[in-house]
Amino acid sequence: MALVIGIDGGGSKTTAALSDGTSVLGACTAAGCNINTAGVEAANLALTSAVQGALAPAGISAESVSGVCAGVAGAASPEVAAKLAGMLAALLPRAAVRIVGDTLIALESDFQGGPGVVCISGTGSIAFGRNERGETARAGGWGRLVSDEGSGTWIGLRAISECLHALDMGRSSGLVTSVMHHWQIATREQLVFHCNREQIPNFADVFPLVEESSEAGDPLASEILAAAGTSLARVAQIVLRRLWVGQSPVEMALTGGVFANSGRLRQVFCNVIRSERPEVSIRLSQREPYMGAIYLAQRSLVDKSR
Repeated sequence: MALVIGIDGGGSKTTAALSDGTSVLGACTAAGCNINTAGVEAANLALTSAVQGALAPAGISAESVSGVCAGVAGAASPEVAAKLAGMLAALLPRAAVRIVGDTLIALESDFQGGPGVVCISGTGSIAFGRNERGETARAGGWGRLVSDEGSGTWIGLRAISECLHALDMGRSSGLVTSVMHHWQIATREQLVFHCNREQIPNFADVFPLVEESSEAGDPLASEILAAAGTSLARVAQIVLRRLWVGQSPVEMALTGGVFANSGRLRQVFCNVIRSERPEVSIRLSQREPYMGAIYLAQRSLVDKSR
C-alpha cells in the first residue's frame, strides 16, 4: 500500500500522521495552521513541523509519500485551500494533495463513507452529517465572532462576561478568582482592558478553568457548561432534522477537547438530543480526526488509479 499522510489542522493544533494503509508509522503535533487566525507564515511553519515530525520516526523521505489529505479549519475558502495546497506540494513534492474541511475528516474518522453525524467542540464548534442517500448538512461553525456555539472560545467568552456580571453584583465565585489568577489580573478594570486590547486573548484557554471550577462545585461555572451543552445540542438538532425525517436510528459521534473533557457538558448535550430523538445513539469518538484524513488520502489514490 502507498504511503500517505493525514493532517488534522485545527485552530489550536495541527497533527500529521504517516500511514502505510495498515498502521500509523509516525505522528506529530504542532501549532494551529488555520490561516485565518494564525496567518500564512505561522500556518506554513506548523504544517512543516507536523509533516517532518511524522516522517522522522519511520525514517521516510518526503519524496516517498504518494498522497496527503489535510482537513483544515477555514478550508471552505478557495483562497485558503489553494495556499494550503501550495504549502503541502512544496513539502511533499510527489504526493497527490487534497484539502478538505476539518469537519469532513472528523466524519470519515468515525463513519468512513457511511451515514452519521459528528458534532465537534474544540476551539470552535460545528455539526456535520451525511444520511444513507449521501446527502450532507452542516450547522454552526461560522466563526468565533458570530457563531461556534458551545466551543472552547464561546465558553471562555461567556465565562468572562459572567465574571464581570458577578463582580458588578458583588457575587462570590471561584471562577472569578480562577480567571483573575490565570491571567495575573487583580482588578475588574484590568480584566476589561485585557479582553479588549488589540491583540485578542485566546478565550478558549479559559475553558479548563470553567471545567475545574464546575468540578469544585462553583454554580456559575456549571451554569456556563450547561448552557454550552444545550447550545451544541441545538446545532446538532438542525442537522438531524435536515437529514432524517421522523424517528430514524442515527449514530452520532462527539469529538474535540471540550466534549472530551467535560462530562457535565456531554450529559446536558445528550439529554437535550434524546428529549427529541431518543433513538439517536451518541458516543464519544475514540478515533483521532487524522484517521479520517488518512482514509480520504487513500481513497483519492484508489480513485485516481481507476
